[in-house]
This record gives sequence, structure tokens and C-alpha cells, in this order.
Amino acid sequence: MGKVIEVDVKSLTGNHLCSLCTGDALAIRIPNFVQISATERAKEKLFFHQDKGALGHAREFTRLGIAYAEIKTDEIRQEYHQQAIKNIQRIRDIFGELASPIEHFRTLLDDIWPEGAHLLSVKKQKCFVGVCRYLTPNVDLEPHIDSLEWTLPPDTDWTLQYQLSANIYMQVPDHGGELEMWDIQPSALEYERLKGTRHYGINRHDMPTPDLVIKPKLRDLIILNPRFIHAVRPVKEQDRITLSSFIGVISENDPLVYWS
Repeated sequence: MGKVIEVDVKSLTGNHLCSLCTGDALAIRIPNFVQISATERAKEKLFFHQDKGALGHAREFTRLGIAYAEIKTDEIRQEYHQQAIKNIQRIRDIFGELASPIEHFRTLLDDIWPEGAHLLSVKKQKCFVGVCRYLTPNVDLEPHIDSLEWTLPPDTDWTLQYQLSANIYMQVPDHGGELEMWDIQPSALEYERLKGTRHYGINRHDMPTPDLVIKPKLRDLIILNPRFIHAVRPVKEQDRITLSSFIGVISENDPLVYWS
């Protein structure tokens, strides 16, 4: 199987997701996932939303809605869960009578996975899904990995077998914003060694040439395995705007879970 699976939304299956989990593919690209009417609504209501702000642990990045990765204290954890449903509803309200791309995504996961899919709960508290990320010009989303376990409460009695990441592309600049992936899945210790004293990610100059480079297109849904090293090149002239979610696989016999 090639490094990229390109598939129509109606043809996506659970087996495609499994290929990402096992590393047989590095990315799935689903073109034209977003309805044109939804992109037009996003231009009106989402792109310049008054509530967008800086990411808590990396202030150079801008988002709308608190991300789970921002949880560094019990106070932030409490705020995240208290605001989760309100933040979900805010995205729904932005798209009004249209089904938001995140709602379409949630339904798609439920349809294609044998045991369905549902919103992640941690300690009986709902999580948010549908964070909007604004990658502003000249900001470098450097090589990194993502892992839910970094921010789960320490006494959590379950773990994920696999984690995937989904981005829905609402605005794509002409220049920059390429997704880079390396066929490298470091252990936690290896990642800390590569990262060194940096607060976020790995210095690009310490990485080899990426194994895969994708230039996303407007309305794409791209899914990858974020435990493999990945990055986004800086954009020029305008923001790269995505609606994002993680996908968790507990086992093939459990429902998928999703969160932001």
C-alpha cells in the first residue's frame, strides 16, 4: 500500500484507519469532504471569530476552543471539561442550519467503524471536539508527535492502542502549509531526546528529509497517525485554517473515541 491512501468519502472504511494505525500508510486524504456552502459560512462566521486566542502552552499558535493538550493544571482541566459542550455548540451555531464539517466527521466515524464512535469522556466528563486552528503566516509547526497519554489524569484505568489525527481544511493558502511526515515512530524517551530543552517539537535541522509531503487542498479531510513525526511548513500571506480532532482506538472491539 502507498504512503497516502486517497479515497472518496463514500468509500472510506475502518480498514483504511487500521492501515494508519499499523504504519502501512502515513496519511489518508479525502478530497471534497467539506460542502462548498460550509466553506462560505466559515468565511463569514469562523475565520475572524472574536473568541479565538493563543494556545495555552505554545502562544505562537492560535485556536478557537480549548484543546486537551493545553491541560497542564487541575484548574485548566476543570475549565476544559466545563466548557466542552459549550464549545461544541459554538461550532454548531457558526454553521447554523448547515451540518458543520465536524458533525459530518463524527457521523462518518460512527458509520465506518464496526463498533461505532462516540465523544471521549474522561472520568465521566465530556471532552470537546472541533477545535479550530489558525496557522498564521511565518509560524512553523515544527516536527513533533502527539499523545493523549501526556495529559490524561495519572490514575486513568484505560489506555489507547492507537491514536489518529484528523484535519478538515477550511482555508488553504497558495504558498506554504505543506504537511510533512516521517516514517519514524519514536518512543517517549527517544522523543524527549530529540526535542531536548525545546518547549515544543524538534528542530527541523535535526531531521532527515521527510518521507511524505502533502499540499492540502481546500475542503480536504486528511487523517494521519500523529505518533509518527509530522510537521507543517510555514504559510505565506494568509492563515491556514482547519477544524481538527483526534481519534482514539482502544481496541478493534471497542467504539472509536474522538476529542480535541
